[in-house]
Amino acid sequence: MAMLKVKDKRYTTVNNLITGGFIKSFSQILDTIPKTVVFRDLGMHHQTFEKVVQNPAKLSCEDAFKLASLIEIDEMEILKLIYNEVIVEKKAKRKK
Repeated sequence: MAMLKVKDKRYTTVNNLITGGFIKSFSQILDTIPKTVVFRDLGMHHQTFEKVVQNPAKLSCEDAFKLASLIEIDEMEILKLIYNEVIVEKKAKRKK
């Protein structure tokens, strides 16, 4: 009998933080859930995930939607978090 993998409880915490408006960008998710947990749950290689951390725009829609289902939030919410981060980064780079 295969053991069902128990989802990390921190996803629920992240859900609450997003719903409560405390998490506003993609990288803030990783303040609560370790990168290793996320990339393993997404079935990603750590180097690939590291590129996503550096530039969230590189996260495929498929992986973004997988992450949304792990966190149990609407797909649009995860896309907003990625968007917020990418746009804020772009604006910060322009100001330099």
